[in-house]
Amino acid sequence: MKTYHQFSEDIEQRRIELRQRSLDQQKRFKEKSRSSADAQRQRTSEIENRKRLKNEIKNELRNEK
Repeated sequence: MKTYHQFSEDIEQRRIELRQRSLDQQKRFKEKSRSSADAQRQRTSEIENRKRLKNEIKNELRNEK
């Protein structure tokens, strides 16, 4: 049979593990959010570059006429 001290140690150990798990989850969430934001910035940048290139080509074609 477990003593009060053993139960107390078990509860404290579970608290420590839960705290660490929570910190790990927060860290993964932040990394995932950062990664998602970086991907969105990259897509936006690519779209802007494509638009700029398209406008340059249009202007060149107009100037040739």
